[in-house]
This record gives sequence, C-alpha cells and structure tokens, in this order.
Amino acid sequence: MNKLAFDHELARQAAGRLDSLADQLEGRLRDSHPSLSPATAALDPVSRHVAGTFDRVGDSFQQSYLTGANELRKIAANLRTHSNSFGDTDNEAVDAFRALA
Repeated sequence: MNKLAFDHELARQAAGRLDSLADQLEGRLRDSHPSLSPATAALDPVSRHVAGTFDRVGDSFQQSYLTGANELRKIAANLRTHSNSFGDTDNEAVDAFRALA
C-alpha cells in the first residue's frame, strides 16, 4: 500500500529558504552591478559602441537573473499556498472525526 505524507511545517520552511535564496541572489546582483556596466574606455566611436554593447549585454543578463529570482519567489508562494491548503484540509478532517467520537 502506498502512503502519501506531507509535512506542512517543513514545506513552509522550504518556502522561506527559497525566499531567502532569492534575496541573496538579488543582493549579489546589486553588488556586482558596477561590473556589468563598465565605463567607456575612450571617447572614440568604437569605444562608445563597445561600451554600449556591454551595457546591453549587462542589462539582458540582469533581467534574466532577476527573472530567476522572481521564479523562486513564485515557487515559494505556491508551496506556502499548498501547504496552507493541505493544513486546512487536515484540520477539517480531524475536526470531522472528533465530532463522530
């Protein structure tokens, strides 16, 4: 016989850890922002073009990176919602059996 077990508290802790991981990722991105936008080496057109290219690549990287952090937050929120839903269902089942006793 198969048994399905769901630990509500453990799921809530995992959701909190996912949120914490997203916070750390965003913090590291903020810390590395200067590296993603280097200064123009000179005033000539080639140097300006290269700097513009680096800026666009850095912006694209930052957007992708932030999308990953946001996805972690969505997963954490979903996990919390499901954990609460299962917890409510368990409590209702326990209350129903108490009424029978």
